[in-house]
Amino acid sequence: MHASLLRARPSASSARNFYIDESGNSGDLVKGGDALDFGQQPVFVLAGLGVDDSEGLASALERLRLRHRIKTPELKSSTLKNKPGFVADLIAYLEEGRCPVFIEVVEKRFFICTTMVNHFVIPPVAGEFDRRADVIRMKNAVAEYLHALMPLNVIRAYIDACTAPSVLLTRRAFVELLGWLQSRMPDDSNAEFVHEIVADSFADFETDAKSLEPDRRAFLPVPDLSKAGKPYWLLPNLSSFTNLYARINLFRGKEMDGVQIIHDEQLQYDHVLDDGKRACEEFAERGLTWPLPHADYGFTQGAHLTFASSNASAGIQTADVIAGFVMRYVQSINTNAKMPSRNPLEPFSRC
Repeated sequence: MHASLLRARPSASSARNFYIDESGNSGDLVKGGDALDFGQQPVFVLAGLGVDDSEGLASALERLRLRHRIKTPELKSSTLKNKPGFVADLIAYLEEGRCPVFIEVVEKRFFICTTMVNHFVIPPVAGEFDRRADVIRMKNAVAEYLHALMPLNVIRAYIDACTAPSVLLTRRAFVELLGWLQSRMPDDSNAEFVHEIVADSFADFETDAKSLEPDRRAFLPVPDLSKAGKPYWLLPNLSSFTNLYARINLFRGKEMDGVQIIHDEQLQYDHVLDDGKRACEEFAERGLTWPLPHADYGFTQGAHLTFASSNASAGIQTADVIAGFVMRYVQSINTNAKMPSRNPLEPFSRC
């Protein structure tokens, strides 16, 4: 699941200052553990809110702190687990002030499946193919299918290929996926369909592997690099941030000049988020966009992104409280939910 919640009504005369924070461990998902339990945090949430009256928000937080007997000097979601009334009152304050709230929810295992689909199962194709609405729907259906049914050994083979890119490990990941799909084919038409497209990708991979200089990272996602040059393969906070940025662009009717985006400090990933933001803007300059109903990647103006400490920002503390509440709520109802919203055996729509 990668979902956008609490949609705001588009308006060209809306907030200009947006505060963002996260909940649910934003690290590289290739380090999700042997059982892929992600340190008991299978859900990642990024929350953003538009507030121009930061002093008024700070005063409201102080009133709510006294009302609910919160004694910690800094409001953190982790200390408010048993204070749902505080969160309810905070949301009521934001609603009364017509403050826009944006929430991105990522189920981490599904995020891995979508990455597999976009780079491994159905690698990128030059031209408009990957940005077609019907192709996006088909890829989502395949990702749901893999998320519902794909065994751990197949996922682990793919993660191993990402962690140590090589022809050998990438081939092993293909073999594991194809073998599992073939075992399902007698009674599952979707397995036959996915097997067909994976087999085509595998054939392309083998052609590349026989070249004089095979690309060890072909059919794998392009990693983001740490400040020390270390690769990050699967960062849910990056796609969540860029989609939230595009949702703000939609909300403001593309009027982003003068907009300030204040993100909680990201000592490891701040440059990755900044690069992702600039990449979105550069894609728009080249006329590349995606047909999404609740986000607008057609940037004509860019906002200013900064990072700040939460202890000095009422807006970031508020975003943290909302993100943590949503993360715990989604995790509580999703813990045992392994099936997608659609029947994984329902035939896919072909492109």
